[in-house]
Amino acid sequence: MIRSILFPTDFSAVANSAFPLAVAIAAQFEATVHSIHISDGGDPHITETSRYEFPASPTGASAVRVIQTIIPKGDNDPASVIMRDAEARGCDLIVMASHGRSDVGQFFLGRSVAEQVARDSKIPTMIARLYGPRRTTRPIDRFQRIVYATDLAESSKQILPLAASIAKHTKAKLEALCVFNEGDEEPADGGHATLERFFAEAGASESFGKIRRLHGGVGEAVVEHAGRHKADLVAITTALCSSGSAGITDTAEFILRNAPCPVLCVKP
Repeated sequence: MIRSILFPTDFSAVANSAFPLAVAIAAQFEATVHSIHISDGGDPHITETSRYEFPASPTGASAVRVIQTIIPKGDNDPASVIMRDAEARGCDLIVMASHGRSDVGQFFLGRSVAEQVARDSKIPTMIARLYGPRRTTRPIDRFQRIVYATDLAESSKQILPLAASIAKHTKAKLEALCVFNEGDEEPADGGHATLERFFAEAGASESFGKIRRLHGGVGEAVVEHAGRHKADLVAITTALCSSGSAGITDTAEFILRNAPCPVLCVKP
């Protein structure tokens, strides 16, 4: 259940473009959106409010409660401030763009910040890439198809309850995508029994259906699959295809950087 969503912005058009995504999810769950800006002490938004302002609620979303707050950065990096504030507010989800303003003296809501939050946050995070040649190309405030990618590891099921909940509330189709690296041993049943259990434990047995499988070059394959099947959201954990090492895997990082739709992830 999503009751509270954190949306960080640096007031740039790119960062604010992810706001409809946060609002669309909030509307389905009757959740509150906490729209925050991290001040570096000399931000010109204080006097130039016409240029530096929080995004307005999309048309038809006036019922969503939005709380706007400017918080000091202090000596901490922006990613740490975002994660700390999300935890302090009891947020269930962080929604943010992967790029934003990079002017001197401004909070840079760029790829490194977004990836750090995705990599380290224990709170599920939804990242929309809205800049560059591999930016999100589909509308980010609609959900018709959600792809849940899993390597059948127990850790990979941790994002499924939230993905299933979003699918249920938005009436989207939830698709299971079972991925295997080169050399991985595929179960005799192709992972059917494991995935059936994952969905049951997530309270989403009614969403369990046909399983799609990908082999080798997993990151690239997931991105290509998401684009070909017009996915609106890809759900993963940062440990996808882990070989036992800590931290975000190369596979998860590639998907975050290249997916043609927002990516929902969590650190297991």
